[in-house]
Amino acid sequence: MLPQLLALTLAIAPAAVSAGLFPSNSLVKHLDAKGFRQALKENRTSVIAFVAPWCGHCQRMAPELSKAALGLYPLIPTYAVDCDDAKNRQVCAEQGVKGFPTVKLFPRGKDVKPITFEGGERTASAFYYWATRRVPNKNKKLYHLEDIEPWVTKNIEKNRVLLLNKGKTVPLLWQVLGNKYKDQLEFGSHRDRKGKTGKALGVGMGGKKESRVLVYPAGSTSPVVFEGILKHDSLSKFFDSVIDGSADLKVVNAQAKDEEFALTEEELEIERQQEAQRIALAHGGFTEMIDFEEAVKKYGADFHDAHGYGGMMGEMPKKKDAAAAAEEGTAKQRKEEDPIHKILKHQQEKEKEKERAQRETTPKTGDGGQIVFQAKTETGHRPTSTAQKPKATESAGDVPSESAETPAPPAESTSASNEEAGHVKDEL
Repeated sequence: MLPQLLALTLAIAPAAVSAGLFPSNSLVKHLDAKGFRQALKENRTSVIAFVAPWCGHCQRMAPELSKAALGLYPLIPTYAVDCDDAKNRQVCAEQGVKGFPTVKLFPRGKDVKPITFEGGERTASAFYYWATRRVPNKNKKLYHLEDIEPWVTKNIEKNRVLLLNKGKTVPLLWQVLGNKYKDQLEFGSHRDRKGKTGKALGVGMGGKKESRVLVYPAGSTSPVVFEGILKHDSLSKFFDSVIDGSADLKVVNAQAKDEEFALTEEELEIERQQEAQRIALAHGGFTEMIDFEEAVKKYGADFHDAHGYGGMMGEMPKKKDAAAAAEEGTAKQRKEEDPIHKILKHQQEKEKEKERAQRETTPKTGDGGQIVFQAKTETGHRPTSTAQKPKATESAGDVPSESAETPAPPAESTSASNEEAGHVKDEL
């Protein structure tokens, strides 16, 4: 019995240790031999790490690769293959794996020769930029309005898609789609910062941060403006209909327009992790997180507002009114129940009570500059003042003295307290 138990333990140990390299909530997904071949059939740019569970370098690399995978999601999937598993050894041999870890980037599935990572330090930032800068470029940049018409007419026999983008750079999503639909669609992009090109093309100027996708079906020089959400899945579905040729684009576009931006719980958790990663960067967490360089320097904690949800272009989609109201109510309830919020609220109430008490005991000046006390009587009513404080002297501020003989202190005592309050507020 003992030998059998020992054999079973040894058999399942590699899988258990391998799973420990990348926990279940990591976006690095494990592949077996069948899954590896399936992943390459999709003709997408992907990162695949060939590892062994006992490898110390693999164990040290795993957290960094997980961070990179979070930054690359959902446009460039990241995988791991356990070469210590007997079922995967043939795949690892075919890929020329001679040491661990071996990390490879497959630019376009099995169509393009993979690139081995040889960047020295295996950091999240190194993996991130190594992957994003090696997505094959199948997009034609059209720098001027005058360049668009020749591009449209030159490729009139093909289906063409044109991105009108507000930003300086071509979004990674557009590059990924261009790579995916190579030889099926002609991809172009044009920076339309002020919306003048859109107006000239008859599709309007667009919103402040709005990116738009124009589709020119084969044989046509009149564009169809995609009205759905500018994310990978939605655009892919529409592009598939364009390539198919049999679908009514008006119907498909209307369906895309009605699509709601609804995330699953898993996607919401990924979005929260991505946002936390970017906020940490904005506050100096460069040693722990991916270095998004200029993006974070420029946008800081507003990265989401500038770039939208991960894997999207342009503005965040507007949710339905009822759903937005429900979400706002839930967020407000969570805030009210938050213990830190309760503590801060209690502190604010105490401060207000203290200020009210000070106002009741602080003497004020009358017409002649004399002190006018408004102390409470035994009945609780205030006596009528002998002199009213004119409006011109109200701006001078209260006199924080306790006797009529003490002159009013200089104004800097008030400004000092304001600076102190501002400092506390800045820290909060």
